Amino acid sequence: MNLLDSDEILTLNDKLTSFVLVSPNRVDDDDVDIFVVKAPGPPPSTPHDETRASSAAHPDETTEPCPDAAQGSKVRATLPETASIDCMTRLCDICHKALNYLGYYLDVFRSKGKEAAEDLPTACLLHHGAKTLQDGEDERCHLCVFLMATLRVERLAMESIDQSNIEICWQSNTTPIKRLHFALTHRGHPRSAKNYWNILKLHIWPSSEFDTALFGMSDEGSMKRHSSTESALTRDNAIHWLERCQANEDGKHSQCNPAVVDCLPLRLLDVKSAMETSMLKLAMPADTPDAFDSERQYVTLSHCWGKWGASELPVLTKENLAKRLRDGVPISELPKTFQDAVKVASWFNIRWLWIDSLCILQNCPEDWQRESIKMYDIYKNALLNISADDSPDGRFGCFRDRDPLAVLPINICFRGQENWKCWLTQDAHAVFNSITKSPLAKRGWVFQERQLSRRVLHFTSHELMWECCAEAPYFASETFPGGTPFKSVFNGKPKFQAKSNFGAMEHGSPAVFQAWNTICKEYSGKVFSHVKDKLVALSGLAQEFEVALPDDTYLAGIWRSTLPQSLLWQSSGESRPVPPSKHYLAPTWSWLSIDGPISPFHLDYSGSTYSLVNIVDVKTTAVFSSKRTASLKDASITMRCFMRPVEIRPDYKKKPWYMLAMGGGKAHELVIKDEDGEETSRVSNFHSDAFHFSFDIEWDQDMESGPEVVAGYFVPLTMNKPTENSSLSIQGLLVEPVGGDGQVEGEEGEATYRRIGVLSVFGPHCQRIKYKLVHDGTNEGEQDWDRLLQRLRVTHQSFENMKRAESKNESEGEVKGEAEGEAEGEAEKASEEINTKVIEADSREQLSVSERGAQIDISLVGVTERLYAFDEAVDEELGKRFERLDLKKIKLV
Repeated sequence: MNLLDSDEILTLNDKLTSFVLVSPNRVDDDDVDIFVVKAPGPPPSTPHDETRASSAAHPDETTEPCPDAAQGSKVRATLPETASIDCMTRLCDICHKALNYLGYYLDVFRSKGKEAAEDLPTACLLHHGAKTLQDGEDERCHLCVFLMATLRVERLAMESIDQSNIEICWQSNTTPIKRLHFALTHRGHPRSAKNYWNILKLHIWPSSEFDTALFGMSDEGSMKRHSSTESALTRDNAIHWLERCQANEDGKHSQCNPAVVDCLPLRLLDVKSAMETSMLKLAMPADTPDAFDSERQYVTLSHCWGKWGASELPVLTKENLAKRLRDGVPISELPKTFQDAVKVASWFNIRWLWIDSLCILQNCPEDWQRESIKMYDIYKNALLNISADDSPDGRFGCFRDRDPLAVLPINICFRGQENWKCWLTQDAHAVFNSITKSPLAKRGWVFQERQLSRRVLHFTSHELMWECCAEAPYFASETFPGGTPFKSVFNGKPKFQAKSNFGAMEHGSPAVFQAWNTICKEYSGKVFSHVKDKLVALSGLAQEFEVALPDDTYLAGIWRSTLPQSLLWQSSGESRPVPPSKHYLAPTWSWLSIDGPISPFHLDYSGSTYSLVNIVDVKTTAVFSSKRTASLKDASITMRCFMRPVEIRPDYKKKPWYMLAMGGGKAHELVIKDEDGEETSRVSNFHSDAFHFSFDIEWDQDMESGPEVVAGYFVPLTMNKPTENSSLSIQGLLVEPVGGDGQVEGEEGEATYRRIGVLSVFGPHCQRIKYKLVHDGTNEGEQDWDRLLQRLRVTHQSFENMKRAESKNESEGEVKGEAEGEAEGEAEKASEEINTKVIEADSREQLSVSERGAQIDISLVGVTERLYAFDEAVDEELGKRFERLDLKKIKLV
C-alpha cells in the first residue's frame, strides 16, 4: 500500500525535481527506480554533434519535441567541445546527444563540484514515440537495439510505445553514477510515479576495473557476436559451459557432478538416429539394453504446451506407441521447439532426449501417474535440461534471430572525463527478466524441472544463458560468457542448490527449512492447466529435501518438525481455495490447497516462539504408498488446543494518506464472543496494531473490497512472550466447523474443522482472547477488564511500554495530588485511599510476577499450559469474575 502518491508528495514540496523509489526486491543499494517530476526537454547540442561524420544516414533531427517538455533549461543550448564522447559502435544522433550531455554533467560534477551540478537537469527526452526508436534500431544504433530488446521481453505493443515518451535519467548528487535509467511515460495520462516506468537500467562497468575478459573478449577489437542463437559461435559457447562445469577445476561444481546413478527413464528419443534418418524413434532401455550399453546420458526438454499444444501436439498414445518404437515420427512433422531440441542435443553428442509429451502415454492415466512421480529421477539424472523459455507453445522453437548488438556491451569514452572509459550493459533485472518473466517461467511443472536439473541451458528472446548448481559462478550468457560480478542473479531466484549451497547444509538445519520456504513461496505463484497436479509437480523437490531431512516427515507441502509454526502461512489477496472436485487435492491447513501466491510463516529458531498446542496425530494417505510426496487421498491433523469464537469485520473505506502515515485510518474490528455466541469484547486497530489477519478467500489486501464479516473460531498456535521492545503476541488459525452447525465428528468423537485464515493478536488484547467474563449479574463490564489488564500488564506489555506507563503515572499523580488538595468529599477521599492501596498491592504483586516470569523457562512448561504460565497475579476475587478457556480436541482437515 502506498501511503503517499507522487501528487501528494509534490503538493507538500513543489521544489522536488526527482525522487528515488525503492523496491523490496532490489539487489544492491543503487538498485532503485527514479521518477522525474517535470518532463525534460531534448538533450542540448554540442559543436561536436553538429559536425560529426557518420558512415550512414542519421535519423531526422527535426523530430517534433514532446509537447510538455520543460522549457528554459539551465543547460546552455550548445555544450562545450569537451563534453563529446566516442563509442566503438554506432549511436543515432538522438542517443549520441543524450550520452554526450551525460558526459557534460559528469565533467561539471568532477571539475566544479556537487553544487555546480545541482543546477543541471539529470534527465532528458530521448524518444518521442516509437518512430525514432525503430529508426534507430534499423540503423543499428546500439542503444536503440538495447531498448527494443527490452520492450520485446516486456511484450509491449508498438502502438502503446508510439503514445509514450522514453526518457533517460540518473540519480542526482551521486558520483560515480552506477546505472542509467530509461523510463517510459504515457502522454495520454497525467505525469506521476504510476505513469513512469523504468523499463531499462544500464549497468556502468568502468574499464579501469572491468576489462574485456568480462565479456569473453581478448581485446576491444575482438568483439564478436552472431545474428542467430543457432550459430556455431553460440553452440561453441554452450559446449564450453558444459565442459567447464564437468571439469570442476575450481571445485565449485560438485553439486553439478554427483555420483552417477544408473537410472534411465522408461522411454527415450533417439537423437543420433534422427540426425541420420530424419525420423525420431522411441526407444525403451528395458527392451533394447544393447543400445544403452555405452551411451546412457540423456538430456531433457522444458517447454510450454499452450492452448495450441493441448490439441495439436503429436503426443504419444497407446495407439501409436508401437509405430513410434518401430518407425518413429518424421522430424518435419514435429513442432519447431521439438526439432530445435533434437539439434541442441546433437551439439553435445548426446544420443538420448526425453520430452514429456513424446515419452509418456497421454491417453493412459495409469502410465501418466506412474511416470509423473518419476520426475525427480528423470530431471535430476539428466546431463542437462534444454529450456525453451521464450516459446508460449511448440510452434515458436528455441532459436531466435537477433541483432548481435543486443548481446554486446556498449563501449564509451567520455573525453571530458580525462578519456574515462566504461562499458554499458543491461543491469541484472533486465538480463534475467528474459527468464523470470518468460512464458515458461509461469508454469508450475517447469518450476520443478528447472530446480531439479543439474544444469539448464536457457533459450531466451535474444541470447543463451547457462545455469547450474555451482556455488559460483553458476551463471553465464552470451553477453557475459564467463559470468558476472552481479550481486544477485536470476532476480534473486536462482536454483535453490546454488543460492543456498544446499549440498553443504547440515541435515535438518534452519537453512534447509529457509530454502524450502523460498521454494514454497515461488511455487505457489505458478500456473497449472490442471490444478490437481500441484502436489505431484512438487513431489520431486520434496524428495530432494527428504535427503536433507532424513528424520523428518513430509506433510502436503509442510514438514512435521515445523508444526505448528508452519501452519501459519498467509494467502495473498488474489488467492483462493481450490474449488472442490472429484479429485482430492490437499487439506485446508496446507498451502497447497490454495490456488495462488502465499507467504510461508517465518520459522523462528531464536527460542522466543512457543507452541500452544499438542499435536496428537498427523495422517496423510497417499495415492501411491511408495510416493508419500505425491498425490493424496486424505490428510488431517488432530490436536489439543484452545478455541475462541470470533468475528472479523474489515474496514474497506478509503482513508487519506496522512491518517495512515500517523498509524491510524483502517478501523478493522475483532469481535470476541462466548461459546453461546454472545459478544464479550470488541477490539479496533484504528490507532494501534491490535491484531493482524488474512483470509483464505479471494479478497483485496489493500482493503478496498471483500467480505463484510468473517466468522469462525480462533485457535491459538504459538505465542511470543514480552521482550524489551515487543508486547505479548499470539498467532493462530481461523477455522470453521465442517458441515456448518452440524459438526462432523472424527474417529474419536472430536469435532472437525477447516482452516479459513490466520489471526495474530497483540498486547493487552491477548487477555481478551484468553479470558471469559463470567456473567453473574454483579460484574461491572469494562471496569472488570481494566482491573484484569492492570493486574496482568507485566504478562503482555513490553518492558519499554511499562517503563513509560510508570513514568506517566508518577507525573500524573503529582499533578492530581495538587488538585485534590482543594477539596473533595470525605467519601471520595476514602475511595481514593482504597484505590491507592489496591494499586500499590498490584504493583508489588506485578513486581513479584515479573521476577518469577524471568525465572520461568517456558520451554519446560507443558505446551497446553503455556498460555497461562505467567498469570499468577489473578487473585481470588478476579478469579471469580473471569474464566480461562477450556482445552479441546479437534481435527483439522
